[in-house]
Amino acid sequence: MIDFYRIKEGEFVRLVETGSMTDFIAQESNLEANKYHLFAINTQTGKGYTIRQARVDELRSWRLDRLAMLLKKLGQGSFQVKNL
Repeated sequence: MIDFYRIKEGEFVRLVETGSMTDFIAQESNLEANKYHLFAINTQTGKGYTIRQARVDELRSWRLDRLAMLLKKLGQGSFQVKNL
C-alpha cells in the first residue's frame, strides 16, 4: 500500500532531483476539463507524492503539455497518463 503526501512544488522538485521518485503518473482531474494532477511514487519506500497549491491544501492541476514540460525540465523522459 502506498501512502500519499501533498507537498509544495519546490519540495517535489528537490525529491525528483535526488532520484527519490521512480514512477510518474498524470491523472485527469474530475473537477476541471483537460487538466491533470501529477503523482510521483517511490516504489522502494512505498511513498507517493502529489503537488498541492501553494496557499491551500488542494491538488495543483496542469494542462498535459505543461506537465510534460515540467517533467522534461527535471530530466524525466516518461510518465503514465490516466484519463477518467
